[in-house]
Amino acid sequence: MYIVDPAEQIQIMKEMNQLRRDMENYEVFFHHPFTNQTWKSFFPRASEGDLGRKLLRHDPLPERLSDLMSICLTEEVPQNAIGLGIELSVSVEKWLTIFDILEENYSKYHSGQIRLFLKYLKVENFRESLERMNTTPEKIDLTEKKLKRLVWKSRKLKLKSRFL
Repeated sequence: MYIVDPAEQIQIMKEMNQLRRDMENYEVFFHHPFTNQTWKSFFPRASEGDLGRKLLRHDPLPERLSDLMSICLTEEVPQNAIGLGIELSVSVEKWLTIFDILEENYSKYHSGQIRLFLKYLKVENFRESLERMNTTPEKIDLTEKKLKRLVWKSRKLKLKSRFL
């Protein structure tokens, strides 16, 4: 699903055919001729001076966020949890939904995957994420209090996942 290692990304991109490039959004789409799978190479945390970490993942994603999280967090594939965490770290407006899904399904997910996902989601650094998105909590219908509650939930889920 996700490939976060740069050397692995280069290797698999060599096998694929480029479909289109969107340099405004730092996205490149590929087609893998052997698997007939479409892939997307992108920088989810890109800002003016810093591209951040590059990800390569299947495209399109499942329509439902819960399905995507299930795919990435049930199997012990660290790259999936890391990639999903990085990609969703810039979607602060989805964080309430993400935590609802995590709290409902944490016992179904692999405990190490949960911890990795939360580490790269960077909820505890929500101010940095908001600054990177050039927004405020109010603009995305969240309050500082709700964001602080998500930090607490993140810590609680990390602790719970240790005892699964």
